[in-house]
Formats: sequence, C-alpha cells, structure tokens
Amino acid sequence: MRNSIPKMSLLTVCGLMALLVACEEEKKAPPPNETVTTASVAPATPAPPPATAPVPAKEETAGARPEKIQTELTDERRSALETKYADAKGFLLAKDLENKLRGDKKIKDKKAAISAFDKAAKGKWILFSGPLVNLTDDGFDLGIVYTSQMANDPLGMSRQFFEVTMKEIEGYSKDKFKAGNVVVVLAKYKGDGKAGPGYEVVESGAWK
Repeated sequence: MRNSIPKMSLLTVCGLMALLVACEEEKKAPPPNETVTTASVAPATPAPPPATAPVPAKEETAGARPEKIQTELTDERRSALETKYADAKGFLLAKDLENKLRGDKKIKDKKAAISAFDKAAKGKWILFSGPLVNLTDDGFDLGIVYTSQMANDPLGMSRQFFEVTMKEIEGYSKDKFKAGNVVVVLAKYKGDGKAGPGYEVVESGAWK
C-alpha cells in the first residue's frame, strides 16, 4: 500500500498536466463553426488622370480663299463660269490675247499694244488672272504683257506690259486683298485699258 500511493500521485499529476495542456490548446483553437477572418488591405488604386478637355477640331471658314490659286482654265471651270454667269458665255481668255500680242512684231510700245488689245477684246467678256496692283477703294489693276521675256533676262525685267483698270468687281474689297495677291476676274472689257463690271470668281465660289 505504501508503494501504490506515490504511483497514483504521479499518474494524477501527469493527468492534470495533460488536461492543462489540452485546455490551452482548446483556447488557442477557434470555436467550431466560426470563421477566422484576416483583415486584408486592398492595394491602393491609382487615381484616374484628370480629364482633359477635348481639343475642338479646327473649323474651316466657309468660303475661305485658298492659299494657292491655280489660274489654268479647265473645261470644268469654263462650264461652271458660263452656268453661273450666262451673259459671259463664250468669254475670251486674257492669256490667249497676250500670246497674240507677243507674237505681233509690229507692236513696239504700250499705245500700239492697247490698240491691238482693244480690237480683239472691246465689248467682250474676258477672263483675267494674275497679281493685282494699285489697289483703291473701288478697284485695282491687272497687267497685260505684250512683249516676250528675253533669254538673258531671268528676272523678266525685259517684258513690257500695260495695266487694265478693274472697276465694279463683285467680291473685291480693299480690306481683304493686298498688292501681289493672285485674283481671277471675269469682267467686261470697255476698251482703252478699262474693264467692268465683273466678278472675282474665286470669291464667288465659281472657281474650283
């Protein structure tokens, strides 16, 4: 009997220790049916870039004058002009008249050139083109070349010309044009270097 008491005490102690360990484990374990949630931090979402106001498309000005004007008379352009300006049907081309003047060896000065031009063009509708000069409030001048450029003259200083003064030209405004601007004008030639009424056909939209 003396030997059994210590053994029983040792077993009891061991049992108590095992019970304590089990209790501690039970405390650490999550209760049944309870989910352990771990707080998670969502990654920071970068802020969207500030909205940029849309850049408006460059507006084309209605009826804006082209920067470069082609002066060649095509069949389509002639048709458009004669449709828009019926009175000018069958109009002559100033460039053709210039070529005739340059080919006439008898023409030596401005007076003879204007006289020859009058015979071919007076009272008719003529299509003029080129850089305008001598701008005034109600008109401007265009040059008509009546002599050819010499071969040794790269600047064209040898060419001789006379001016045709344009008046009553619809579409012309001194505020809008400046010396050297290329124009295309359909006008009635009166003679003696004067023309009008007429139309600046680029401004009218008839010159495409």
